[in-house]
Amino acid sequence: MKKILILTVTAGNGHNACAKAMKEKLENSNEIVEVKIVDVLKTYSTPFNVWLVDKGYSIAIGKLPHLYEFFYEHYRKKNPKYRFKCAGQNVAMEIVTGLYKEINEFKPDVIYCTHFYCGIAITDLRLVYDIPCKVIITSLDYVHSPFWEACINVDYFVVPNEDFILPSLKLGFKREQIKPFGIPVNEKFYGEIDKKFAREKLNIDSNLFTIMIMYGGGQWGGGFKIFKKVLWCFKNKDKKVQIVMINGRNEKDYKKINKMKFPKNIKVVNVGFTNQVDLYMSASDLIISKLGGLSATESINKKLPALITPKVYAQEKHNLIYLSQKGAVKSYKNKHNLKEIIYKMMNDNNEYTQTIKGILKLRKNAIEDLSKLILEQPNAIYDDSYINKIDYSNVKKNVIIARNKQYKLDCMKK
Repeated sequence: MKKILILTVTAGNGHNACAKAMKEKLENSNEIVEVKIVDVLKTYSTPFNVWLVDKGYSIAIGKLPHLYEFFYEHYRKKNPKYRFKCAGQNVAMEIVTGLYKEINEFKPDVIYCTHFYCGIAITDLRLVYDIPCKVIITSLDYVHSPFWEACINVDYFVVPNEDFILPSLKLGFKREQIKPFGIPVNEKFYGEIDKKFAREKLNIDSNLFTIMIMYGGGQWGGGFKIFKKVLWCFKNKDKKVQIVMINGRNEKDYKKINKMKFPKNIKVVNVGFTNQVDLYMSASDLIISKLGGLSATESINKKLPALITPKVYAQEKHNLIYLSQKGAVKSYKNKHNLKEIIYKMMNDNNEYTQTIKGILKLRKNAIEDLSKLILEQPNAIYDDSYINKIDYSNVKKNVIIARNKQYKLDCMKK
């Protein structure tokens, strides 16, 4: 039996979604496995760090996006040789003791990490302690965000595609560590479902051009604003459209839309929380959304053209730049431009086809390749006599000493 420890962090829902998708994929394989998911901050860190990484992030990106982007770009441009003194180290140091104890008690053959804090903690622990299992980390955006450079002591770094090999080398990873498998999302987003069948299963109109609107949770309530802009695009009643509004857990917007009345040319499918996002994507002709790495990959794997709000920041801005250059997504400037693009997608089949061609170049079934990589790793051998001698009260102190020593050595290098 192979034992796999999946480490995640609640920072929005993407990292947890990735962890759950991987657990499901591994457990449905032909191998006998034991899979354990651990949220490292909730389990080993302080309540403040849990709040800072999850709620603090949501507030920053929702209420203070320009300030958040300033710090994001500031840290992204830092010299990688300062990896052992980067800001991400502060949070990672809070989890090293509990994480190392977890590893020695569970004795995994493979550790899979969905967040850089996990990779930083293991990289630092390996400066001092023996961790015999293989460690794999995954980037979940189409850009290398700050602090990935502090994860270099892992065995494999999974990146979106071959374009990210050179940037990874510049961060300090070796070529044999880098696996350009793609961003892993639940395999149901890769499956082909006929559009008409999906619409019939969801009991929505099979003949109308269908626009899906979906935004993430957190503090940024932009979904309803976009919904109203799309309504405005069809106010002249010259075209018919079906709008699928995915509200998630935003009950306020869901209730507001339920109270609204719409002209006959607009059919609205108002959806609250749903676990059928993949089916709604299959039923849609176009999605209007923000641009998190996972949601972007889900729509790409569903071959669904995406139209992105211009108000995206930090990693989402970089996702937009990269994916628009590849022809896989488009962005709009204002509601007039939004209308122009939507109408062109409805009327110009060539425009639609060109977008699909851009999407197909980026499609990867990453969760398939990644699960194979995990399962093919050798079983780890743990030395109980070594483990029994560990004084966990000194783990953090020892790691900090080793980290500071390595930092000085790195600074001496040309």
